[in-house]
Amino acid sequence: MKKIWEKIKNSLKTIEAKASIGSIIICVLLLVPFLTIYVTLLMQYSKVTWQFWFFTYLIIILIIVLMAFINVVYQKLISNYQNVKKEKKYYGKIFLGELFGNFSICFFMVANIIYIDQLSKCIADNNLVYDQIKTFIPHLINWHLAYNTGAAWSIFPEHTIILAYISLIASIVVIYFLKDFNLKTKPVYSLSLTFILGGTVGNMIDRFLSSNGVVDFIDFGFMDFPTFNIADSFLVVGTILLAVYIIFFQEKEAKKQNQSSEEQPNIDDNKQEEVHNND
Repeated sequence: MKKIWEKIKNSLKTIEAKASIGSIIICVLLLVPFLTIYVTLLMQYSKVTWQFWFFTYLIIILIIVLMAFINVVYQKLISNYQNVKKEKKYYGKIFLGELFGNFSICFFMVANIIYIDQLSKCIADNNLVYDQIKTFIPHLINWHLAYNTGAAWSIFPEHTIILAYISLIASIVVIYFLKDFNLKTKPVYSLSLTFILGGTVGNMIDRFLSSNGVVDFIDFGFMDFPTFNIADSFLVVGTILLAVYIIFFQEKEAKKQNQSSEEQPNIDDNKQEEVHNND
């Protein structure tokens, strides 16, 4: 235990650790006032009002901007600890790189899926009558408000809390695999996991916060199919995309990575030979 404690102490003394702690403190100090104002405003409005959803979307954008800004603070603190002065352009590039980087894009996409899902459920819950079918597009789509206390197709009914924690664990697993998120190099993989995470979290929120269970309201008018919601749609599409990636793309990408890793030592050897010949 002493060795572990000493390692922790030594790691906390590093410049990176100090910069991380400093940036986290600044992040909290900036975020708390905004969240306090947000909660205060939400207490004045119900979920039905446009104000609720407007301020919620502002918070999503604020978090993305704040995450980009915190990375700038982190780099600035490291420069200060190292007594290195860098131009403002350098920090501006970092900010824009983070703001439009893979992590921010991924967060923005997932947040929008959850936002649209929760907004649609709120509208359905407040404007539709339970178990009453309302035609939207004849012979194609109906609105049909229902509450699902189970999983897909109402399996495992009355196990809402257990399914909520399963959704939480699944979300954590998907977040881990999203570390490879990149729409340029892995578009199918990135979209599939983004859709799956957004759909999973959307239904998880209902399971944790709603006593009725998951809100379903979309019904196919041309076939006998269970009522579903926006989150379910993203889950299904995401799962299909993931299957497509595994079947058609995963093996090809693995071969490319192996080829690049095999070519890299040869490139390094050639560089060493050139240096040796020049000498």
